[in-house]
Amino acid sequence: MGGVGTYSTILPPLLRKLGHSVTILAKKAEGAPDEDFYEGCPVFRLPDEHLWSGDPAKEDDELFAAEMHSLRSYVGIYARSVSRKVAALHAEKPFDIVLSQDVEAPTWILQDRRLVLGEMSELPVVLFVHSPHEGIQFYNEDSLYDRHEYHRILYEKQAMSQAEGLIAASRSMEAQVREKIGPVPERLARIPLPHGTIPATTDFAKRCGSFDESGERRLVFSGRIELRKGVETLLEAVLPILERDERITVHLLGRDTPHPTLTGTVGERLLRRIPEKLRSRFVLRGWTPREALWAEYAHAFAGVVPSPWEPFSFACQEMMACGTPVVASATGGMADMIADGESGILATPGDALSLRAALERMLALPDEERRRMGESAARRVREFCDNETIAAQTAEFLEKTIARNKRENALHGRIPIPGNLPFGEKPAARESLPPQGAPLSNPAVVVPCYNMGEYLAQCLDSLAAQDFSGWKAYVVDDGSTDAATLEALEEAAKRPNVTILHFPNGGLPKARNRGAAAALADGADCLMFLDCDDWIAPTYLGKALGALSRHPECGAVTAWTHTVGMMNTYWAPPHPQFPFLLAECMSTPPALVRKEAFKAAGGVHEDQRYAYEDWDFWISLAKAGYALLTIPEPLLFYRMRKGSMSRMYNFRTRESGRRAMSERHEDLYRRYAREVVLLQDGFRYNYDGIYFDELEPLRRECDQLRIDVAWNQKEWKYYKAKFAEAEAEADALRAELEKLRGRKDA
Repeated sequence: MGGVGTYSTILPPLLRKLGHSVTILAKKAEGAPDEDFYEGCPVFRLPDEHLWSGDPAKEDDELFAAEMHSLRSYVGIYARSVSRKVAALHAEKPFDIVLSQDVEAPTWILQDRRLVLGEMSELPVVLFVHSPHEGIQFYNEDSLYDRHEYHRILYEKQAMSQAEGLIAASRSMEAQVREKIGPVPERLARIPLPHGTIPATTDFAKRCGSFDESGERRLVFSGRIELRKGVETLLEAVLPILERDERITVHLLGRDTPHPTLTGTVGERLLRRIPEKLRSRFVLRGWTPREALWAEYAHAFAGVVPSPWEPFSFACQEMMACGTPVVASATGGMADMIADGESGILATPGDALSLRAALERMLALPDEERRRMGESAARRVREFCDNETIAAQTAEFLEKTIARNKRENALHGRIPIPGNLPFGEKPAARESLPPQGAPLSNPAVVVPCYNMGEYLAQCLDSLAAQDFSGWKAYVVDDGSTDAATLEALEEAAKRPNVTILHFPNGGLPKARNRGAAAALADGADCLMFLDCDDWIAPTYLGKALGALSRHPECGAVTAWTHTVGMMNTYWAPPHPQFPFLLAECMSTPPALVRKEAFKAAGGVHEDQRYAYEDWDFWISLAKAGYALLTIPEPLLFYRMRKGSMSRMYNFRTRESGRRAMSERHEDLYRRYAREVVLLQDGFRYNYDGIYFDELEPLRRECDQLRIDVAWNQKEWKYYKAKFAEAEAEADALRAELEKLRGRKDA
């Protein structure tokens, strides 16, 4: 069990002892019950995956899960389960606060719904910042820009930025939170990790620091065998010591892990670097249950925690609590727990020479002095990580957060968009905005139409079905020549709230601008661009309008998209923001755009006539200083069809679009050049490390299969009709035959 799991088993019973009611939400493990109790706290276990079944009743969850696994991050699946369960339980019996962790961002969808839709604004969220994925990936020398890893990092940052409270366990993590999330003095508390249930010190003090009967001096490492845990530094530091002193052994207690950039595991690569004569004294013991660790620490000459980055380290805490003297890196919680030379020995993080000197210093201490160091460590950590003290500090911080959230809700009437996330280029401009947004009530929907009359009725029907009725639609006929389309336009003109505008063909960007100009001239306060072959869910306009009205700093509101037609998928991007927005479009056209934001962005740039006119517009809007928000529901329906513009894109149209964008926003591309290059390179790979370019032959084969299937369907229909004709003819002949038999019998 990792640090988050350990924290989550220790803290709830402590809070319950203080008189608080605690409900636990956890991932559903195979064979575990959906509901039970832990130390008097109700436990609900939620799914974190949805396998494809083809059951229409499960399609929503399964399409979302497929989107998370293919383009985003698996963490979204559990986050959606958490959001739904918290809402249901809160409706049944209201909570006062949600306490979760940064790891895998289990609250990001819950927080998005609170921010964008105003749901449960009375229920603040506090995150315990244990080990942000960005730090783990960096110190493991693993990918930061692989599509899936990047999204997990993004969701964790987003969740921390939107949280009403953050708890950091150490000074170093507190500093990292301030650096990444911004100055948040009221929202940030430093509270160490509680030590939980540990054996009495006297049980271990008898043996602490003594030799094994064989004379062995055992150095014990506990934790995953990962680069970020400093195992390579440990190996480099200890090898010369093993050469000199045959009594010393090194025992690594923890799961081995795959090496992130090379083949094999980290442990296997460590063993290959050890001379044959020393290999038996460098032992990978594998995973060890927490309850068995105490005996391991009792037999240790010293514990070693060599991590270059360690937010707190339960392993160091547990070793010290057992009275085991520890050599550790002077980082994270180790620097807070250990007084160098008194309750342990500290070394420079990531420095093998410094770690070797610290180990030699420990090995040179007389037994009695090591015992005193172990006893000092036990006293220090039991006081520093005292269960009752930490539970009281946590409860006090949660109560302050609840009170502050009530005050801010009364003042703002909303959850403000975090200014420290790069939603826009000028977040400081938000300081001059009023605390509450002005209501918007006159949305206009611009519907460009060029020879696509067969879809127009469905598009307009979706507007007529909206639960907000005060909209106007401007259908821009972009020089249609198709008779069926002209007829559909005539029918559309008969609808209430629909205006038909006829123009010579000028292309999609110009059609959007023409419709926007007409709508703004009629007094529209916000705009939506809805292609006539797409449609929207009945609740979309009302929800988007509410979000835009609540947030004056927001320039546009979009939603997750359900792609239909040639594909049946979800597209569920996070809130559009830099630098990701420069590497990938993060919204479909039917976002609801504030009038002032549309003007500030310069409208739709008409030099984007071949591709990416909407993508360029979102960049311009964010560059103007406006935030863009995404409703975490699939409320937009985007039709993928053979003749659509996006299906006609090729290398040249894409280059034309990107070239115009990069020229217009050269300052942004220069500023974020490193991230954009790394993101786009990471996006070229799938999980198996195959270039998407290498899948082109498979794409062609799939296209041919589609053609073959269509041909076979056509042939099947033809022969089915022929068979029906033959059957009818046979039936007629059988009837005639029966008549003849009847006459003969007569």
